[in-house]
Parts: sequence; structure tokens; C-alpha cells
Amino acid sequence: MKIEGYPVYIYEEVTSTMDIAKNLVKENREGIVVAKRQTEGRGRYGRKWLSPFGGLYFSMVLKKKYITDYLNEVVSLSLIELMKSFGIENCKIKFPNDIIIERKKICGILIEKSDDFYILGIGINVKKNKEIEEAGYVSMEGLLNRKIEIEEVLRNFVKIFVYICKKFERNIEELLRIWSENIIK
Repeated sequence: MKIEGYPVYIYEEVTSTMDIAKNLVKENREGIVVAKRQTEGRGRYGRKWLSPFGGLYFSMVLKKKYITDYLNEVVSLSLIELMKSFGIENCKIKFPNDIIIERKKICGILIEKSDDFYILGIGINVKKNKEIEEAGYVSMEGLLNRKIEIEEVLRNFVKIFVYICKKFERNIEELLRIWSENIIK
């Protein structure tokens, strides 16, 4: 399967999609590594990212052709727009790497540089899940009270990400303004 030209590799369970994505870097290839579950999902500073079945956990391997100085801003705005595309309004960015709604985390971001590549690690709480709720997080299905297909979330994210990258290239100032308006202050 490909999305917007990126090959997608889907795994049932991995330690972390970031670990698998590094193999693509070694092979000098771009792509998207998706796992249905991560046993050792991580965030910044090695913090654990809860990754039970029902979430979308993926790492996108990109060559340095994008606006690399603003990747965090592009990814966080892409996630805000992704949530809006499903009808979830009022998400905010908890700088530097979380998307929050109603004071609860719904998405997390981890960006690492490796050789001439960037690896964007993204976790999105999609399915309603007791483990996620008990940890104090929120899911897309929990907010919307309807079923959501994980593959649809991935497809929409990649399309929105590519679109926002192109917009950023044309008008950095405007998108930085929009990004700053979405930061929790």
C-alpha cells in the first residue's frame, strides 16, 4: 500500500515504530512504518507512550526535502487539522509535542534526525480504550461517540501533512501565526 507516494509497512506489534523506521534510513528509503501495538512506544526524553491496540502508532521517514526547521510546527498543525477533519474542534498544542483537548492528550509527536532523514513518530488515540482512559488520555472515538477506521486516520494525516508542507513553503509567516494561535498559553 502507498499513501501520497509513500510506501506503508504495517506490523501487528513492534517495540517501537521509531526503531523499525531506522531500518528504512539504513536502506536510504522513505516510508511509513505502522504498528497496531507498540510494546516500548516512547516520547521525548525516553518517556513511555502508552500504545495498546486501538491507536494509530506510526513513524514517517522523510528525506530532508521538507522545511526541516519547522517540522514540529508542520506536524502539530497537521494533527490539529486532522482532528478538525473528523469533527474534533478545539484541540490545542501543548508545546513542544502534544495535542490536547479538554486538558487530555489525544496525540503525541517525536521527531528524530538520522543521517539525511527525519523520522516523525506519531501516536494518535483513535479507538475508545479503557487503558487509555484510565491513564487520563482521550480518544477520537471517545470524543465523537462513533467508530473510526484507523487506516482512514492515517490516510487523512498524510494528505494533510503534504498539503501543509506545501503551504508552509509558500507562506511561512502565515502558518507560524496559525501555529502560535493554537499553542496552549
